[in-house]
Amino acid sequence: MIKPLPLTILLFASCACLAESEVYKIVDEAGRVIYTDTPPAEKRSDQLELPPINQLPVSRPAETEVISADKPLFAGYSVVDLVAPLDDSLIHFNQRNIIVQLALTPELQAGHFVQFYLDGTAYGRPLAATSYAIGNLQRGSHRVSARVVTAGGETVANSQSVRVHVQRHFKRN
Repeated sequence: MIKPLPLTILLFASCACLAESEVYKIVDEAGRVIYTDTPPAEKRSDQLELPPINQLPVSRPAETEVISADKPLFAGYSVVDLVAPLDDSLIHFNQRNIIVQLALTPELQAGHFVQFYLDGTAYGRPLAATSYAIGNLQRGSHRVSARVVTAGGETVANSQSVRVHVQRHFKRN
């Protein structure tokens, strides 16, 4: 695996070399234009004068906040509620997906993820988002819930469970 720092140094060194080299423009018999840094031996070429390279200011990373002893640490979520879908919602036959949305106070913390559940089983992977689309639900009633978990899988908070009723057409024989 190539390390980023040596690659960056190599890139800057090659740019510095290219900035000082001369560039030649060659037009071949077919009219194609070729740019090169090597002067041709037998063809006529024009040496180009390139404009100076733009210099961009270097951006500095923002100062990281130092956590002081008097600043309170994360004490937990005071609100963990599924706000969509509503409990006992009816999902019509032409609605393919339902959006499950979790309300959190305070907002989802860094290093925390939301795991959505359908009928008591994890649906998808834990996400760093508070809403998710659940699709292709089978006809009948289902329970939807969510948990806030850490990267290690430890549960931090649980939502209530809501019931949805999916209406689907079926063919009678």
